[in-house]
Amino acid sequence: MYIRYLLFLLITLCASLVQVQAQVTDEEEDDETEEFESDSLYIETEGVFDDAFSGYRDIYYWDVLRDPRFTFDTMMIPAQGVYPAGWDTVTINPYKVSFTEMNDTVLLALRDSMDCRFHPPAIGDISSDFGFRRWGRRAKFHYGVDIRMDVGDPVYAMFDGIVRVAKRSADYGFVVLIRHYNGLETLYAHFNQLLTYPGKPVKSGDIIGLAGSTGRSTGPHLHFEVRYQGEKLDPNKIIHFPSGSIMGDTLQIDKSCFSHLYQIQAQKLKAAKRGKSKYHTVRKGDTLSKIAYRYGISVNNLARINGISKKTALRPGKRIRVR
Repeated sequence: MYIRYLLFLLITLCASLVQVQAQVTDEEEDDETEEFESDSLYIETEGVFDDAFSGYRDIYYWDVLRDPRFTFDTMMIPAQGVYPAGWDTVTINPYKVSFTEMNDTVLLALRDSMDCRFHPPAIGDISSDFGFRRWGRRAKFHYGVDIRMDVGDPVYAMFDGIVRVAKRSADYGFVVLIRHYNGLETLYAHFNQLLTYPGKPVKSGDIIGLAGSTGRSTGPHLHFEVRYQGEKLDPNKIIHFPSGSIMGDTLQIDKSCFSHLYQIQAQKLKAAKRGKSKYHTVRKGDTLSKIAYRYGISVNNLARINGISKKTALRPGKRIRVR
């Protein structure tokens, strides 16, 4: 009898332990499910940002970031006197203003005690500056400055303003453009993640995204531009990048700020002129004098533009530039 009682107690205890273990297992599975769902939400957010998951390509990041009750009040548009054309949240430069014949001088505030504060867009070394740079065999103009950054480094709004464009493009990758109250617009490109959306008010120093290498980029960095009515300005006129400090309290905009436009035009004309070059393929019996006579050019000029001597022997098949 005593043994039966002990056996009954043992069975009862084992059953209780199994039930408790089952409850603990259920609770752990619930926790794992909640954690998995939380991770899934994070993954979906990542998918929204970088298109890593094809299932989310039709969902935009602002569907996650923006309050569904958000409405943009057009009365909030900054610098409406400078930009009377409206508020375009898709086109980066809808203004199409030409500054090559600019005769006026405009003075913009960069810092004051009221509502114009400054914060550097990023902290880092300049890897590519404003101006011409080699792109393969060609010289191309770089309209901003590239700041070396690691993936995930914060990028900051330079002045107070409102985000006008926040999207993905083929060249810029994930890009943000902010219209500021002082009349400037700043562009930030190649984000890994965007942390803002069109119509969102931002303060100087607000984090608007995390650095990356999306779009046409060879490595993680921030491509940064300063624009006035759509045309690019040299950011070095505003920011001393080694220290991240502002160059002055005001910025004077005049024709000299757009002198690079003339340089670009001259480069285009030079390239077009090179494209009209004409060549002659040397045949057996050809000499410099014969080729010069055929194309109406002097022997001296023919030798000069080809970098050869007048006595150079010509091999059949060699291409000689005649124009």
